[in-house]
Amino acid sequence: MANGSGGTPYYICTYKLPGREKTFQGNSIPEAHQKFIKDYAEAAGTVRKVKIEKTNDPGFLLICNYETYRDFYAKPNIKRMADLEALL
Repeated sequence: MANGSGGTPYYICTYKLPGREKTFQGNSIPEAHQKFIKDYAEAAGTVRKVKIEKTNDPGFLLICNYETYRDFYAKPNIKRMADLEALL
């Protein structure tokens, strides 16, 4: 059974860079991001947007700027999120 089939999400993250795109996949968003950083760390500062899709949910699509992606999806900072929720 392939990753992402049935109930197991498999994430596809497409990094939109000036003039090109790079796509990485993983069992989680942080896993896909680590693959991107491993191969393209020097380009991280030029990423404009990131598109996130799930193989087990064709209706799922998230497009956000790189900073939001990095801070809240790829390397979630739970304390920071809790602090923001406390302000609401």
